[in-house]
Amino acid sequence: MAILTGLGAVAALSVGLVACGSDSSSGSGGGAKGGSITIAQAGQPDFLDPALSYTIHGWEPMAVVYTPLVTYKREDGDAGSELIPGLAEELPKVSADGKTYELTLRKGLRYSDGTPVKASDFEHTIQRVLNLESGGTSYYEDIEGAAAYVSNGNAQADIPGIDTDDRTGEITIELTDRRADFGNALAMNFAGLVPGDTPFENMTKDPPPGVGAYMFTKSVPNREFVMERNPRYSEDMVPGVPEAKIDTVTTKIVPNVVQQTQEVIDNKIDFMQEPPAPDLKAEVLERFGPEGREEQRYEEFPTLSTYWFFLNTRVAPFDDQKVREAVNIGIDRSGLARLYAGEMEPGCSFLPPAMPGYTEATDISACPWGDPNAPPDLERAKRLIEEAGAEGAKVTVWSDNVETTPKVTQAYTDMLNEIGLDAEPKIIDSSVYFQTIGNQKTEAQTGFLNFFADFPHPLNFFTTMESSSIQPTNNQNFSNVSDPRIDGEVKKLGEEPELPAVTDEWEELNDYVVERAYIVPFGHRNLTTFVSDRIDFENCTVVSPIFYNDYSQFCLKEGG
Repeated sequence: MAILTGLGAVAALSVGLVACGSDSSSGSGGGAKGGSITIAQAGQPDFLDPALSYTIHGWEPMAVVYTPLVTYKREDGDAGSELIPGLAEELPKVSADGKTYELTLRKGLRYSDGTPVKASDFEHTIQRVLNLESGGTSYYEDIEGAAAYVSNGNAQADIPGIDTDDRTGEITIELTDRRADFGNALAMNFAGLVPGDTPFENMTKDPPPGVGAYMFTKSVPNREFVMERNPRYSEDMVPGVPEAKIDTVTTKIVPNVVQQTQEVIDNKIDFMQEPPAPDLKAEVLERFGPEGREEQRYEEFPTLSTYWFFLNTRVAPFDDQKVREAVNIGIDRSGLARLYAGEMEPGCSFLPPAMPGYTEATDISACPWGDPNAPPDLERAKRLIEEAGAEGAKVTVWSDNVETTPKVTQAYTDMLNEIGLDAEPKIIDSSVYFQTIGNQKTEAQTGFLNFFADFPHPLNFFTTMESSSIQPTNNQNFSNVSDPRIDGEVKKLGEEPELPAVTDEWEELNDYVVERAYIVPFGHRNLTTFVSDRIDFENCTVVSPIFYNDYSQFCLKEGG
């Protein structure tokens, strides 16, 4: 998913991300309002429910439908990493010990269905995240009483650490411990307010109302979903969160990325969420890139992301560290990166470049498994497999069916076989991928993963390594890492409000995760904006470092 440091005395972190579009970061420099556009995604979002969605396919639309109490500026570049008040009148007042957050709900807010917004809706919103075993659960477990709420299984039970007053709009949140990223947790899509009577169930087929530029009006999983301009929303309600320019946005699920790319080239689709197909990348750059011979419609932007394969430490053969080391030594990182048509930088760091704690900035060849840009040491990897007695061990390699992922997964499978394992790929639909590998009953051994930061703080990445993130379903700790050192260090470092003071310690912990071979990181990704010639690319494409492409700011050219 993308993000930033905490509130109060913690300053905004500059992450050096760039974006496409004009220098007018509000996207208001031109273009017509109204009309409709069609967007293509290669796979169904994991969920269309703010309590559950945790993929880019879901988060880009979530960001323009559901607004939390705290949010981010809807601007590109570093400015888009700044926290601003969302549905709250001001940023939280944080106590000296960092455990108490006080906010007041803006007056006169209404959901897209006309229901008045109440302060108590915040508690219900967090209850849904916790009760539904959301991947976002770990961000809110430090609220007083949240852990007990999860364990008792009573959806209607109170969370003692959340006190609300519907008359005054006041909301007070008490934490058990200081957590430096809790301000960012309040700004995540998980915390986008929904009405207090929203059911405790997955609402993907009938997404709940929200407060935002758009509202969902149709959802047919694996086929399409539609967002229409929210007639009850105006920027006066939440300054800094713009109104929608386009009236109707229809997102179609088009698994074939080559088809998507050609249809954007031919102006039959207005925007594709995936990067263009590698086979057509050269044409896209030559015609529509920054130096292209036609009007610009395409640009790439860096992300705080890491692509890796998880290794389930609970099941054979990856419960053996020697096997995990062998895999890290034996994969061809530069070969995997080439499958992304120049959009991937090979690496073996858990944390991505520009993230505090990243440790390959000065010498990438210092990776303990060998230079990521060099061929792998297959003989060394084979010896470790033999020493572990794992020759011929059966391995199922899991993957979704989006974009180039099946090709990457097949290449990884071939690499596992080359070092002595007996691996086969298992490709499943993206709409059920994370639910499947995140269910402990599946006992998924290894498979494809990527993680796009929800905010530029190492805590965000390390939630996927904390033992507290392990859940029976919707598990986000796919390697099932339960390491006392990681848990202890994350707790200690996570309580430090001044990130620069502990950056060196985050670097040491990053190195530790790599050296323990809990995962197989192989690179860091750029993403893209590619639109039809109907879209005003210069004035109406804004890439937030948090939400990526901002659908609310798309607009058609005059007469488009």
